[in-house]
Amino acid sequence: MVPDGLVPDIQYVLFIAPEEYYALESAELRSELGRTIGKMNSLLSKETFICLGPGRWGTSNSDLGVNVSYGDIYNSRSLIEITGAGFGHAPEPSFGTHFFQDLLESQIYPLAIYLDDSKTTFNRDFFYNSPNHLLRFLPDEGRLEKCLRVIQVSDFRKDHRLVLAMDDIKGKAVAYFTPDSLSF
Repeated sequence: MVPDGLVPDIQYVLFIAPEEYYALESAELRSELGRTIGKMNSLLSKETFICLGPGRWGTSNSDLGVNVSYGDIYNSRSLIEITGAGFGHAPEPSFGTHFFQDLLESQIYPLAIYLDDSKTTFNRDFFYNSPNHLLRFLPDEGRLEKCLRVIQVSDFRKDHRLVLAMDDIKGKAVAYFTPDSLSF
């Protein structure tokens, strides 16, 4: 399931590293992560950002994915669920069904990335090697720094932003870099 849409001018990506998420030592720490995402949602309210993380966003069972409410992510422009063998229970994506109507009304695009699919390209270098700005925004969240990565797109490619393009007919989505001068 891929919606039809375009998210231009993405400046930040909130990325929850799946292996680090499932390595968190307690459900309480996973709940704290959800609250921290809510804080970032407020701090980035004037920026364009997307969220990527393991399993089902919005689930109440933190073993199945990221326990957040709609109020924690409503400023995001896309909610992307990552699934694949090797981390957690690798549940089927829910495409934000826990708050699907809210996502649609707010034009927040739900997507899923199947890392086990041979057609999937996932730029690990961008997600894992870009500087993490979490502590710049929330200096007291050091316990979550390995798990929650706040990526500023221009750190990876100077003077660029991301564009997320989705085509429901082809069932494909792609995120690509575009120079600031060509921003939509």
